[in-house]
Amino acid sequence: MSFETGLIGYAALASLALAVKKYRPARPLPAMPSMRAARPLGWALLALAAIVAIMRFGAGLGVVAWIGQLCIGGAALVLLLSWRPRIAYGLAMPAAAAGLLLTAL
Repeated sequence: MSFETGLIGYAALASLALAVKKYRPARPLPAMPSMRAARPLGWALLALAAIVAIMRFGAGLGVVAWIGQLCIGGAALVLLLSWRPRIAYGLAMPAAAAGLLLTAL
């Protein structure tokens, strides 16, 4: 099974979490998007993850794979946010880059 949808979905959910003031870290991370840019970036990454899943598996299985991998990525994000929030946000950009790299292969 391919994991690029889950990696991109993780980055999307992390970006959407950064759009909420409650979940932003007090000390900004390097290359952290602003609150205004985080929300559209998160939605764009969610759409990209859906497109990648549909292209990889077809329309029927693609939507199911997208939702399933989004749930796994979301669970990983929630667990990391409760334990080490800076690591959770720090992994978002490498996860997106790895997902896009795996998609290109």
